[in-house]
Amino acid sequence: MAETAHGGVRRTAFPIAGDLSEMRRRTREFLAPAAFDELREMNFVLAISEAANNVLDHAGTEGVVVLLCEADRVVAEIRDEAGLLTDADAGLTPPPVGSRRGYGLWLMREMCDAVEILHSGAGSTVRLTMTLP
Repeated sequence: MAETAHGGVRRTAFPIAGDLSEMRRRTREFLAPAAFDELREMNFVLAISEAANNVLDHAGTEGVVVLLCEADRVVAEIRDEAGLLTDADAGLTPPPVGSRRGYGLWLMREMCDAVEILHSGAGSTVRLTMTLP
């Protein structure tokens, strides 16, 4: 989907596919006008990539990334139709020491200013937010 702007909000969306490098490239292009410092941009792109990877690994359905740039923040919504992610508190604490899995949501919460996990009949959404400088 092409980037659009309405009421001062820029928006784009694209499907989650096996090539997450393309998703990361498109995300960085969308973020460029936001003028994040390098570390914040890298953290945000990594968090979005991790959420998209979780869709590929766990949902078993197609997913989509929706990016919104508002006046004071950038929001990424990573959506899937499976709806398997139902725990709004997932990732609030780190996984046990030595665990091989379970770091993704915890890292997203560490790297982003806000993380919300939403669930409805339409599926699951991980909403990641970074405030603008």
